[in-house]
Amino acid sequence: MNTKSENIFSKTELKIIKLLEEGLSNKSISERYNISENTVKFHLKNIYRKLSVHNRLQAVHKIRKKNLSIH
Repeated sequence: MNTKSENIFSKTELKIIKLLEEGLSNKSISERYNISENTVKFHLKNIYRKLSVHNRLQAVHKIRKKNLSIH
């Protein structure tokens, strides 16, 4: 991920973005990082807001289009 993107997203959001790209569910993400599903939803809302999108599909599309991928 480029420096500009790293400044936009928190470390936790960056981790969640990576798993979002992999297609993991909120439950799987919460289990992976030992956080509640509500915490995952909170971070997803922040990610969506920062990307100006409304759902997972739009978020992943924009991440890939803008080359914000963490791979």
